[in-house]
Amino acid sequence: MMRMWTVLVFACLAGSALGQDAERKVKADDFEGELAGWSALKLDGGGIAEDGEAKLSISKEAARVKAGKGALSYAYEVVPGSLRLLALQRELALEGMKSLRLFVKCSAATAVVVSLNERGGASYQCSVTCAAGAWQEIAVNLDEFTVDDPAKDDNGKLDPGEVVSLHVLDIAAFVSTILPELKGPRTLGLDEIVFSSRAVPATTGPAQVTKVVPAFRVDSFETAVIRWIPISVDFADGPKFGLFQVPASIDASAPPAGGKQSLKFTYPRHATKVHGLMRGVEKVDLSSARSIDLWMKTSADGTYILNLEEKDGSRYNVKLELRSADGWKSFSFELADFVLADDSQDENAKLDPGQIKQVLIADATGLLGGAAADSATLWIDEVLFIQE
Repeated sequence: MMRMWTVLVFACLAGSALGQDAERKVKADDFEGELAGWSALKLDGGGIAEDGEAKLSISKEAARVKAGKGALSYAYEVVPGSLRLLALQRELALEGMKSLRLFVKCSAATAVVVSLNERGGASYQCSVTCAAGAWQEIAVNLDEFTVDDPAKDDNGKLDPGEVVSLHVLDIAAFVSTILPELKGPRTLGLDEIVFSSRAVPATTGPAQVTKVVPAFRVDSFETAVIRWIPISVDFADGPKFGLFQVPASIDASAPPAGGKQSLKFTYPRHATKVHGLMRGVEKVDLSSARSIDLWMKTSADGTYILNLEEKDGSRYNVKLELRSADGWKSFSFELADFVLADDSQDENAKLDPGQIKQVLIADATGLLGGAAADSATLWIDEVLFIQE
């Protein structure tokens, strides 16, 4: 009898396993052997070429390795006007793959862009903010990558089987021309670059609010991936713009209607300095958007600005009040109600949803005469553009 039950249990377990698709993986590199296939490139006025000034190596130091015994170490210098990047240039055989996971460690707080490049020249990208000196997991679905130039791809969709190279670059190269304090030597580490046939939780992309109301989800923050960039504007001598001066993190707090996590941002509140969070959406078609919804919570009563910037640089605002006693609070703003910023110009003085390139949430309390604070914390969650 015992043998019969054992056979039945085994048969049930085997049947359950057979009913599920086995996960398949493609390991682009784990850096456990020799450095192969990787190159350091430089793009400047002379075109793209090998970067003889950068240094690539396999590090075996435990402090510089995330998994196993080796990791890639990339030493380079941020120089205004010169774009430096890592490149793995070979076909990756990604047919059937749905997600990518890798680990990145940056010596300075920044955002890195990971791009997958198709045979026809189209480049699909995702940008992730990384804290200084810590391994950051990047786990994203391939359909969350956005095309850099739609004209280079007829279907506007990443084809895994067409991927012929992978690039990683530090966005400091883009902004060091206007923020010279970002220039200087840096080190970036990579480890465990793996593609999988299984999807990870989707945190951005098309969504359904109800069965009949479509939306674009800017972010749900349900993974470790942070796509928002911390910014600051100091008006004491300026204005002077800054990036990555205070970190943002994923927090185990969420609104009643949300998931399990949110984005947490802790910063000082002063009379002459504004801190905020910025998220680029310039590669997304928002032409049918009619409103923006989000949840927010604060540790200190204050006045916040929700800003939408168009591709031509014109900026539109709505102002909102938050009290710490409110806890999580839901907001919904019609795009038609956004007002052109006082220091901005637009040819029609009307927000064009199809031209939105950036979302910014900023604490303007100190600037508007509110009480200063050595530390204030803002949480945001479930940011959605509701469509027609």
